Amino acid sequence: MRSFEDDDPGSDAARVRETRSRSDPTTSSADRVADVMPGRITGIDLARCLAIFGMFAVHVGPTDADGLLGAFYRLPHGRASLLFVLVAGVGVSLLAASTRTSPMQARSKLVWRAVLLLPLGLALQELDHGAAVILQDYAVLFVVAILLLALPDPGLLGLAAVALPLGSIGFLWGRLEDPDRFARASAGLSDSFVDVLHRLVLSGPYPLITWLAPFLLGIWVGRRDLRSRAVRRHLLVWGTAVAVAAFTLSRLLQEVLGVTDDPTGWDHLVVDTPHSQMPLWVIGSTASAAAVLGAALFVAEALPRGTRPLVLAGQLALTVYVGHLLALHAAPAALTADEVLPALVLLGGFALASVVFATLWRRGFPRGPLEAVLYLPWRRG
Repeated sequence: MRSFEDDDPGSDAARVRETRSRSDPTTSSADRVADVMPGRITGIDLARCLAIFGMFAVHVGPTDADGLLGAFYRLPHGRASLLFVLVAGVGVSLLAASTRTSPMQARSKLVWRAVLLLPLGLALQELDHGAAVILQDYAVLFVVAILLLALPDPGLLGLAAVALPLGSIGFLWGRLEDPDRFARASAGLSDSFVDVLHRLVLSGPYPLITWLAPFLLGIWVGRRDLRSRAVRRHLLVWGTAVAVAAFTLSRLLQEVLGVTDDPTGWDHLVVDTPHSQMPLWVIGSTASAAAVLGAALFVAEALPRGTRPLVLAGQLALTVYVGHLLALHAAPAALTADEVLPALVLLGGFALASVVFATLWRRGFPRGPLEAVLYLPWRRG
């Protein structure tokens, strides 16, 4: 699966490198394991790792702390999850473009992932970790992706352009008409089918109506040549510029319109509060995600050895994500903090544990334990 495990489309050169690594007696077993999926664009794995670590920060520490340190700590809030979804879209494109996967196989793989992630996410939401689980929403996005794999680039961008404003308007209308139902409650296994569907599509923390646009943009980005320095530079520069512009425009409009800290009407459309589902938040946070992806592509290529531990953690993103939720459920009081400094310590602990586990695991196995389940029907031998 390319959202959690995105193989780069296999080239002849990549297969030659794989053959050489297996036949070279000087190649270590760890290196051979690392080369099971040759030709990967490791910057994508690095970006996925940063998204996971950003979610760690949101889940273990305060997102409303004051001061410069508090502002720095809450940077991932409302951005890490969108980076996760943008990279998921990129992964879907790599899956569809793979020379080793037919269109029918690509769709069957997306179905399999959705079938697994939906109940897993709903079950995890029932635990006492205090987080809004995103896996069940991933499942919905993958089902939608099945219908969009053949859509050309103009169609993807056009659909994203339509989905962005309509999704935000629809969410805000629902919030104004029925605030209890549109309170961003997460869907859990104990909820009724109607409630699960409503929260996944319309009213939850990651509703399809507003998160479809960044996912579609990710699919479009994944169709670019991500090995090209020009493409990476465009992601970094234009992503940063649009993110700053969205932030500035939101502040200007709020000032001109006299929007309060807690808007209760249609003036809410101009805010960029994290997870508000409003257009300027979606645009700004998606743009920042594109910038992070561009930077990660540059850094991973420039510093392959230095970033390798983080890349490995990104390749085990699903396992690491589920593991941190289980840890928070087991010891929520000990693994969360209301102050920034203790939260930074906890964040460092989660990040270090993830990197160490991923490094040790990949010394013996090509995929993480949960990633292997996602790949199970197509395992060879």
